[in-house]
Amino acid sequence: MPGTIIPDGKKRLRCLIIGAGVSGILMAYRLSRDFSDEVEFQIFEKNSDLGGTWLENRYPGCACDVPSHVYQFSFAPNPYWSSYYAKSSEIQDYLNGVCTHFNLTKHISFNAPVTSAIWSQERSIWQVAVEGKGNFEAEILVNAGGILNNHQMPDVKNLSVFAGDFLHTAAWDKTIDLKGKNIAIIGAGASAVQLLPQIQPLAKQVDVYIRTPSWISPPAGAPKSGEKNHTYTTEEKERFRDDPSFSLSTRKEMEAVFNSMYKAFFKANKEQGDIREKFATRMKELIPDPELQKKLIPTFEVGCRRINPGEEYLVSLQKENVEPVFEPITEVVPQGIISNKNKRKYDVLIAATGFNTSFRPRFPIVNSHGINLQDLWRSNPTSYFGIGVSGFPNYLTFLGPNTPISNGSLMGPLEATAGYFSRLLRRFISQKAKSFEVRPEVQQDFDEHTQEFMQDMVWTGSCRSWFKRSTDGKVTALWPGSSLHYIDTLAENRWEDYNWKYSGNRFAYWDQGFSKTEKMAELETSGVEGQNKLLDEDTARQKADFSFYLHSAPPLPAEVLGRKLMNGKSAVNGKKEEERNGPSLADVAAFSV
Repeated sequence: MPGTIIPDGKKRLRCLIIGAGVSGILMAYRLSRDFSDEVEFQIFEKNSDLGGTWLENRYPGCACDVPSHVYQFSFAPNPYWSSYYAKSSEIQDYLNGVCTHFNLTKHISFNAPVTSAIWSQERSIWQVAVEGKGNFEAEILVNAGGILNNHQMPDVKNLSVFAGDFLHTAAWDKTIDLKGKNIAIIGAGASAVQLLPQIQPLAKQVDVYIRTPSWISPPAGAPKSGEKNHTYTTEEKERFRDDPSFSLSTRKEMEAVFNSMYKAFFKANKEQGDIREKFATRMKELIPDPELQKKLIPTFEVGCRRINPGEEYLVSLQKENVEPVFEPITEVVPQGIISNKNKRKYDVLIAATGFNTSFRPRFPIVNSHGINLQDLWRSNPTSYFGIGVSGFPNYLTFLGPNTPISNGSLMGPLEATAGYFSRLLRRFISQKAKSFEVRPEVQQDFDEHTQEFMQDMVWTGSCRSWFKRSTDGKVTALWPGSSLHYIDTLAENRWEDYNWKYSGNRFAYWDQGFSKTEKMAELETSGVEGQNKLLDEDTARQKADFSFYLHSAPPLPAEVLGRKLMNGKSAVNGKKEEERNGPSLADVAAFSV
């Protein structure tokens, strides 16, 4: 990525993005929209296609557990979703469509896993090695790989000795036939909840190994009609397409459902008690057996671990050919699984154990002091708002430690993050900075505030959860507030939380002292494209307005400006002359020392 010169003589800023999933595509869109020819960027994607977790997760039943019209970019609404909850393949098709429409695919290098990233303090650049592609340099590195990209194997003894077929929900092999097979599912999280109802009718027998039960809710934001997954009609799709007001109001209504749940995440709040009673009552209706109720209805707070919408899962668990197994697995043997001295034989083992959510990057990210982020985050991942890390200049990340992944809506905070990065890079470019780095005391304050705050939240409850550290219960995954609070916080910018370094004098970017408005006027005259990029919210955007700070205001009333006689003496503003002579000497003395 060689540096090039744009018409005003400035060198392009180079930006490398890791990952072409939702976050990487979002970042590419913002760079393309906001910077035109000022930023040169490239996405390195380890897979052969874009989509991230929606490309990799293709197990039967895999779908988003929030409504389709919520899980999309605000700038690219899709009126053609086939159903209320979209399957993973349809979400990937949507992301492909977004890249095609906004001409972003040309920026993606596929089959390009990053193997290392090293910061050069002397040159203020990231040196990035990419398998099969070579070495690259850029001033800015954006990690958009997310946390759901490295599937986690079950932590059980002798897993590799199993002689039958082995599947993982995040690496599904559709060539393996499950019909008439004896199957074991290890895990009872989100993927197991979606998978079981799909394979239960096919299998001869399915045993589900459950270590920790989950709160099972009705479908999130379910239609009032009570349908499990409404299929949109042609007429409904056309209305989403042709009626912008309807589309927006419907999407806002759906989004509000998730953003209005935050109060329930406080342990002592009435809302937590209410939602717990509601979920427990509904689960009892679906599980008539009192003994099974005791094992499947959690005793911990709702929200302590991920809430799983999936009532069909509870129904499937009670089918004749399904058995929930609550005994811990002792070991795997070639023919099956031993648990509590009971040996069960299987044809297929399915790991529904999700992903490695430790936040540790999959490759070395090394700063100028030789510190590898993999080592730094081995046991205690800490960050600044989940978007940066102290000690690692010019490094930005989506969904790092302590971001709102389960605090409400997700897409809103993701778009807010991309918007924040855009504003930060605008400042970086306009002020001719060399580097920005989170101040260590700021990151420490954020971490300390977060952990103190979490003591009152359900996320520090009595459950096992990847939201928190297993050793001491420190919450490493979630934001200390609501999703909307996160958006508010990023909107504050807080540039003072960074140490900034510049190529020369920090005020050198003032140049000859011309304002942005005056520069724009010059560009308009010369006809150079992209002139509006010079402006921000405080200057005129559409034309060179040399008095942009003036605005319309109501006029002063005539009566407060007129002179008239009062008791034969001249008066102004309704006051007598003696009232306009200021305070008396006595009044002044009252303020004297």
